[in-house]
Amino acid sequence: MIIKVNGGLSILTAFINGHGSAVSINLPMYTEINESDIDYFENKEINDTVNFIRKKYNINKNYNIKIKSEIPMAMGLKSSSAMTLSLIYGIIKINGINIHERDLLRITAKASIYNKTSITGAMDDIASCYYGGLCITDNNKNKLLARNKIKDNYLLIAYNDNIRKTYDYKNYDFTVYRKFYKNIEKLLNENFVYEAMVLNGYLFSMIFGYNSDVINYFLKNRAAYAGQSGKGPAFFSIYNSWKDMDYAYNNFKFDNYKLIKSRFNNEGINIMDNGNQD
Repeated sequence: MIIKVNGGLSILTAFINGHGSAVSINLPMYTEINESDIDYFENKEINDTVNFIRKKYNINKNYNIKIKSEIPMAMGLKSSSAMTLSLIYGIIKINGINIHERDLLRITAKASIYNKTSITGAMDDIASCYYGGLCITDNNKNKLLARNKIKDNYLLIAYNDNIRKTYDYKNYDFTVYRKFYKNIEKLLNENFVYEAMVLNGYLFSMIFGYNSDVINYFLKNRAAYAGQSGKGPAFFSIYNSWKDMDYAYNNFKFDNYKLIKSRFNNEGINIMDNGNQD
């Protein structure tokens, strides 16, 4: 079985009050899961995730798991949530376990804490990976509050090799930023989605540090919006046309940064078989 799921961008980062929001982008991950005589896992996070779901449902099977991903790891682009969701979803499907999608998302959130890829459970990121589009969640209660389709604007993603793992900040006190964060959340609730994304990234860039020159470049070169994706360190820029995005892409001169062309999308998780949707 091959599961396809997309990465995403942060709109609200749930560290501060547990309320989070993320949006899906066209950046796929393909997770191949096959039953096997022995386990084959590429990293500890996969191992921990599989053991979590095996223990929960008393599954006594071994798996060969391979992941091919276009999502840069530990950049704030939802690679960990995409991985955890695809593993939980795939193993549940392979074993014919029938559960409500609400419970699937909650189990995946708990697995994200267990495998140490998330502090809050990342229900916001998991929901956007599962449903596509824009999702708003209460991560404290593992509850989906709202989901909406989003216009498929053009995107440029810029990132370097300075990875930033969420779990490294599990002891950081984010609560001092609650007052400012409420204003960002209000923007989102009033449907100023891109403005909320920018301010959310600005807040966390103040906390963690960022390269303002990259954002300034995007804004000076035809981007309608630009900022950091949540905790980052990846940057996003949003364009109204392919021509504008291509101009910024072709004139980007920063050393040690890589660029990805993408778009927002409303495509949720899919089961694939030999490249064909099941």
